[in-house]
Amino acid sequence: MAEHQQQRLLDRLVDPSYNAGLTKRSVEELKEMRSEAREGEGDISFERRLAQARIDILTAELERRSGGSEDASDIVKRLPEILGAELQPRGDNPLPDRAPGSTVPRNADVPRRRIEEIAGEQTLAKLPKLTSDEIKGIVSTLAEHETNLSTKRKRIHDVIDSIQAEIVRRYVSGEAELG
Repeated sequence: MAEHQQQRLLDRLVDPSYNAGLTKRSVEELKEMRSEAREGEGDISFERRLAQARIDILTAELERRSGGSEDASDIVKRLPEILGAELQPRGDNPLPDRAPGSTVPRNADVPRRRIEEIAGEQTLAKLPKLTSDEIKGIVSTLAEHETNLSTKRKRIHDVIDSIQAEIVRRYVSGEAELG
């Protein structure tokens, strides 16, 4: 049930009609929409982070194998380094355009289940027994899923931005009162 509701929310948020007619809505409706969109963004960001973490772990295993290391426990020892790599600044701009949330959504089991279907604990537990081609296939599936999530997340950011712009416009123009 929760998975269906979450998917329905995400589908509504990315539908172009979601933020149509913002000028006709009350400030209270706009704030509710913004809150709902932020919740959806948090859910999708959480799932994205789960996918990225699995991609990082599996990629590190492929790198370990290509380096000739026979010690499969090496990957476990390196987990803090592997999973912490995304926190390191990259390029000229050390900060992302929009900082990801670090909260766990109310329905965290839903995105966890979706990621588990692609690369769950069973996959990680049998990692030493998987061939490199199998791992590459899983990484590819996770990367495709993460790309789809990123596209939806970008659309939700656009929705949040348009709602926020309308709220600000109303306060600036005096149509809405502070308080």
